[in-house]
Amino acid sequence: DISSDILIHDLFTLNLAESYSGSGSGEEVTLKSGTVLRNPTQEMWAGMKVVEKKGSAQLYFDGASRNNPHGPCGYGFHIGTDDAHSCNLIQGSGYAGMERSSNEMEYEGLIEGLIWATRLDLKRLTIVGDSELIINQLIGKYAVNNDRLRALYEKVQDLLAKASDLEVTYRHIPRGSNQIADSLANQAIATRVNVTTCNWRNINALMAVDMSRYE
Repeated sequence: DISSDILIHDLFTLNLAESYSGSGSGEEVTLKSGTVLRNPTQEMWAGMKVVEKKGSAQLYFDGASRNNPHGPCGYGFHIGTDDAHSCNLIQGSGYAGMERSSNEMEYEGLIEGLIWATRLDLKRLTIVGDSELIINQLIGKYAVNNDRLRALYEKVQDLLAKASDLEVTYRHIPRGSNQIADSLANQAIATRVNVTTCNWRNINALMAVDMSRYE
């Protein structure tokens, strides 16, 4: 079977097409067999997207490196709403190969989480981690002296700069309070795959805009 998404030039090259015609309503290719392939013109309306910065969320991140820093390593993150219900929005885990430190993995988890969090049209975001080093580097209390960490730190700053209207705060928590992100980081090491899961029902509810206010 020949479908209409085959390039027109390919049909002529293959000596299958007899003729071609185009008009405002679309295109037609007549094959030598008599079959006519029609590709109607598709009009696209470039409508305005109404973006309403609202709501708040928490981004938890963690990293793990077996036989730190020489073994397999991975990262994890999860994002949830910052309210009494704490609805899960997005969670992810990633395998990052070998020979990387747990601190590097902490940053990788934060970076991946920020990539997703900044797509949610949030007004406020709390970044939560159990690494005293990373949190204090982020708030400017500790210097970033390691070159590899410096490169990752700068990636975080670049992401935050692009979301300049996002109110960001930081919170350090005990390791025992970061079990989901920790579990995701270790899951990545065990499976050696990268997985991101989005709860679209909760995401859509968070980002919903009451259009009647703009009528």
